[in-house]
Amino acid sequence: MAHSTHRRLLMIVLVLDIETTGLSKSKHSITVIGTIVYESLDETTISEKCYNVALAEEAGANGKELITMKQEITKLLDDAGSVVAFNGINFDMPFILEWLNAAPRLALPLQPDLAVPTDPQTAEASVGNKRKTPLDDGPVQDLPELAKNDINTSKVDPWKHKYLDFCRISRDYTGCYISLNNVCLLNKIDVAKSGSGLQAIQWAQDKNWASLESYCMQDVVVLLALTKHALRDGIMLRLQAYGKRGKRCDNIVVFFDSAMQPFVQNEKGASGKDIFDTASPNALHFGT
Repeated sequence: MAHSTHRRLLMIVLVLDIETTGLSKSKHSITVIGTIVYESLDETTISEKCYNVALAEEAGANGKELITMKQEITKLLDDAGSVVAFNGINFDMPFILEWLNAAPRLALPLQPDLAVPTDPQTAEASVGNKRKTPLDDGPVQDLPELAKNDINTSKVDPWKHKYLDFCRISRDYTGCYISLNNVCLLNKIDVAKSGSGLQAIQWAQDKNWASLESYCMQDVVVLLALTKHALRDGIMLRLQAYGKRGKRCDNIVVFFDSAMQPFVQNEKGASGKDIFDTASPNALHFGT
């Protein structure tokens, strides 16, 4: 696999994953938030911590523990140059924003131009690609639709510009979603998940916090391994023909520049993001 020639700059990367009691951010709640803070230039792990939101909410005590927890999560998001979460744009971050805006509240920066993304297909459908309800990889239009009422556009998102979401990148560059497990398998990343989303929900119901926190942190470790691989070598994704479910055409390697923004290279090594514009010299052809 070719290596990216872009010079890597120092960047503080927040890798996170959440577990929840269900898929609806208006009806369900976060149970735990797993975090690893990573420095990309020297490949150094700065901190690892799992926040047990469910326990903090049970503790009550005027919400002091919750306030402290929300302050710490907010600072992590503020300080990070990049926030990595798999399907984070449509799952993790909307849940986190809902939680941060719920009582006891914190005053988030008011940035109306950074509203929560509301792509009508991905904001509803790709939520199903979280391992809570596992799906096979497939074209965007083939994913099931969730209730439109669950998409709240009133919340502002001051961290939207920082997100690195491999699930969304797969959709943008191939037209299809891919699971965290499958993208790791495709890129020969030798890490493994330690359970399933359904198990995580059961662990929360049983108050088996040790198992739940361990499971969540293992997902963050897997995602960090994928991030390191992507920054070093890029990530390989499978292309599929439009309208032909399951037809494998070729693979594509997506690289990341010094600001951790994705790009592809043509045969001469030039980069371009207009790969679906058929009039562009950088366009990809799907075997037609």
